Amino acid sequence: MATVEIPQQLADFTVLQKLGVGGNGTFYLAVPPARLGLATDRVVVKVFSGVCSDDAYRRGVRELRAFAAVASPYLAGLYDAVLQGQFMYAMEFFPMGSLGTPARPLSRDERLAAVADAARGVDALHEAGIAHANITPSSIMVTETGGKISDLGLARVLAADEPITSFAQPGAVQYMDPALLAGDVPSRATDIWSLGACLHRALTDEGVYGEVPDAQPLLAIRAALSTPPALSEKLDRDERTLIANCLALAGTRPSTALQVAERIDALRGR
Repeated sequence: MATVEIPQQLADFTVLQKLGVGGNGTFYLAVPPARLGLATDRVVVKVFSGVCSDDAYRRGVRELRAFAAVASPYLAGLYDAVLQGQFMYAMEFFPMGSLGTPARPLSRDERLAAVADAARGVDALHEAGIAHANITPSSIMVTETGGKISDLGLARVLAADEPITSFAQPGAVQYMDPALLAGDVPSRATDIWSLGACLHRALTDEGVYGEVPDAQPLLAIRAALSTPPALSEKLDRDERTLIANCLALAGTRPSTALQVAERIDALRGR
């Protein structure tokens, strides 16, 4: 098998290593250029798959600026956006990794704290009129005190004229409200569904659809649309109730992501 060469430079960012692939792009750890005037010497550069048009670039930059303008300690920092055939942007580096791929095993309370803080970040976006639209364990970053939300759902923005099946990633489908797959637009409610699905994964290491097909997005979408979400037997009563509410399986869906955060806080330390 041929080894994929890692670029030494991405624009004027010096690449140190490849961190992984996901969310319609590839992530690299890099040294930022002096022009940004950052206090840190490490950033993550996400390079989106496929060639990006000028119009798509402008849409992406507009979304990133809106994200960066929201004042919240629970949002990952955004530093720069570049178009060199492919769309790429630089963001804060988290040494502890994400909820999806943490740098070390996380305790139950650490997982809950990360999801709760991510929900607070999502709530701040909602209050600014922005739906995240890409909440997965990989977009919930882990910090020493909890977490932050990152990786705004730009794939939908960059491919504004294409159906969701053209850019949906199989691994992300199980964290998407079926309403999105059926054609609805991202909203508070669809993001809250995603937070519930992430919380389920954090507490059980299981998806709400089991393990969806990884080979093709269409198969994953078909599985999500034809199979009702199912909650793990590993959940206790309070955990099950909250997740069922978020997924609209029982009771009333929380009206805000902040309510989700507060109910997650109540689960900690038990």
